[in-house]
Amino acid sequence: MIDLEDRSIQEALLGRRVVKVLRSTDARRLRGQRVLITGAGGTIGSALARQVAACDPAGVTLFDHSEYNLFRVLRAVRASAPSLRVEPVLGDVSKAWSIGNACRLGRPDVVYHAAAYKHVTMTEGAVCAAIECNVIGTVTTLAAAAEAEARFVLISSDKAAAPSSVMGATKRLAELATVARSTASFRPIVVRFGNVLGSSGSVVELMLEQIQADRSIEITDLDATRFFMTATEAAALVVKADLLGQSGVTYWLDVGRPVKIADLAMRAMVLANHRVPIEVIGLRPGEKRTEALHDQGLELARTAHPRIHAARQPLFDADLVGRTLRSLRHDVAVGDARAALEALVTAVPGFLPSASAIEAAAGSSVGHALGPVEAVPMHRSA
Repeated sequence: MIDLEDRSIQEALLGRRVVKVLRSTDARRLRGQRVLITGAGGTIGSALARQVAACDPAGVTLFDHSEYNLFRVLRAVRASAPSLRVEPVLGDVSKAWSIGNACRLGRPDVVYHAAAYKHVTMTEGAVCAAIECNVIGTVTTLAAAAEAEARFVLISSDKAAAPSSVMGATKRLAELATVARSTASFRPIVVRFGNVLGSSGSVVELMLEQIQADRSIEITDLDATRFFMTATEAAALVVKADLLGQSGVTYWLDVGRPVKIADLAMRAMVLANHRVPIEVIGLRPGEKRTEALHDQGLELARTAHPRIHAARQPLFDADLVGRTLRSLRHDVAVGDARAALEALVTAVPGFLPSASAIEAAAGSSVGHALGPVEAVPMHRSA
């Protein structure tokens, strides 16, 4: 069985060195702080929990909607840091009372918001669920963090850059809502990166399952590429981005060159010492052939860390974002996926939903496609 936690295995798959980037100076800056992590049972959330726990914080609150995942990360953190005060909270980030209670319990200095639905193909057919978790969940957690006077870090995705999927569009709107919430007294930031190697349901996990079962490896396109980093790298860079101390900034994590999915399949077969055929199945709804971590409208600037770049958002209509959020709360509450998708199209520049997403939202045929969306005047920057 291939251990995806093994650094040598990770480096063989990625074709590059995996570097430990969280240093003792970072740990000293987190020492004595109280940390709340949403989505703590997920791949990034649990990596964050383990790394933060090693920094001697005053306490860590682990928040997740999955009882099993919360139980697992709680055991892992308590095993690695038995003297640390750890509070597990089972809840839902889209419910104000739920995340609000967690903030009152943990009194965090910083909230790392990792809770999200991330699977592109699944969220194409679940517009309301994706919006409720990725957008409303972010806005609700933002409000709770602001009330607690905590820093806020939204963990985003490369799918938010020029989004072509419901998942990407919801993450992009979450980014805009986060940046728009920045004030003199409240410091939210966005951290954007690519795929996490070996995360639950990831392409690498599926490849290894197919090899082990002696089945063909299914890839979408021979030329398809993705950005990859390990969960440890991502978590460490998220912490470092938070400690840079700026507000209203989108941070882009340098994860190296994109990796061809076909190359990844070949490397996985070499590691498994077993060859199986490769089957090209074509891009699925909402998927791109190549991913980009930043849009052309984002202006990148260097930071104190060579692998973290800061990007100021291009002009966007903050009032439109606010109106859309209010509309989406109503649309999701009544289960009106078509109206919710229309609102998402209006608020996220350049987003054109797939025929599959439109059909799923309409509950009927592609013939009920969304009409054209008028251009929105851009008059506010962040």
